[in-house]
Amino acid sequence: MFSKFHRESASQLNAVVVTPGGEGGRGGIDRMMDAIRHEFREHPRVNVDLKFVVSRGASIYLSPVVLAWAVLRIVFLQAWQGIDVIHINLSANASVYRKFVVAAVASALRIPYVVHLHSGEFGTFWDSCNGQTRRWIDALFTNAKSIIVLGRVWSDLLVTNLPELRDRIIVMPNSTRAQRHDFHADGPVTILFLGRLGPAKGIGELLDSFEIIRHHNDWRATLAGDGAVTETRILVERLGLAGRVKVPGWLNDDGVTAELQAADILVLPSWVENLPMCVVEAFGHGLAVVCTPVGALPEIVEHERTGLLVPVRNARALASALERLLTDPALRARLGIQARAQHAVRFEIGGYVDRLVGVWRGASRTERRRATPPSSMTASAR
Repeated sequence: MFSKFHRESASQLNAVVVTPGGEGGRGGIDRMMDAIRHEFREHPRVNVDLKFVVSRGASIYLSPVVLAWAVLRIVFLQAWQGIDVIHINLSANASVYRKFVVAAVASALRIPYVVHLHSGEFGTFWDSCNGQTRRWIDALFTNAKSIIVLGRVWSDLLVTNLPELRDRIIVMPNSTRAQRHDFHADGPVTILFLGRLGPAKGIGELLDSFEIIRHHNDWRATLAGDGAVTETRILVERLGLAGRVKVPGWLNDDGVTAELQAADILVLPSWVENLPMCVVEAFGHGLAVVCTPVGALPEIVEHERTGLLVPVRNARALASALERLLTDPALRARLGIQARAQHAVRFEIGGYVDRLVGVWRGASRTERRRATPPSSMTASAR
């Protein structure tokens, strides 16, 4: 009891973040968590001890073993130093079932938890679940001290399904660190795609749009990411675009940064999204953005001001937007400058982490107030 009282009086916060793949993992959740991790390394917050626990790992086949190890780590950390709050990153499908386990362990150990919703497909998944799974999902959210979402579209989804959550939902768009970026006055315009290669990211429409604008000789493109890498390379070859479109596959953080530094335009014609990290990163680099109005993207990409929005699955509209940017360098520069200014106000990682620590402390205080003993017991403990 003395150690817990001492930690509280010193405002020590022991936080555990549950993330799918761990440091350097593929996917938006791990990239966002890596941004938080790096910010803590470079600018540690006073009296905050932050640890990360991997819940899935690199192989889906080994995920039950990784999840079991995550549970053991949580139990050990609670016994060794105490955990004040667990931050549970939540996607859809199998991620939900893994997080049922994490939330159940947290509740059994009387550790408050915060849910961070990331998936753009979560609403569809939620609607498809049977009665028992829906009840588990409802309990996962209802027992959370706070629920972090990336945009208003997701807070509306939660309130529609669980109105009692209204006061516990916090909108926090993804954030990154701003980067120096020089506008390229000479040479071909470079178009960059970052994401999982496949139909849902609009790769088919993107390649169709490249065919439409192929008569312009002053552009090159990079399509970087995992997924259907080989299939995409074959399509590029068949279209006769291999001389100007490269498909390098998955890139690490340094590779992504290098591509963002070299690019002029970030394009993301997705069918479904939540709030993709690559768009926030493009804002931080001052790139002109072309994307579809899905998920929370319309909440940050203002058409004609910080980017261009095009309809989903519309290659001609996408080609038209890209052609505008190819032929109008002043428009490219203006969109990029305004996107970077928006990033400085809304998406800088330092302010994001400060706010996140506040959310963790709020969740921890709620549990501590509930567990605080009567004043006579507190006095004797001293």
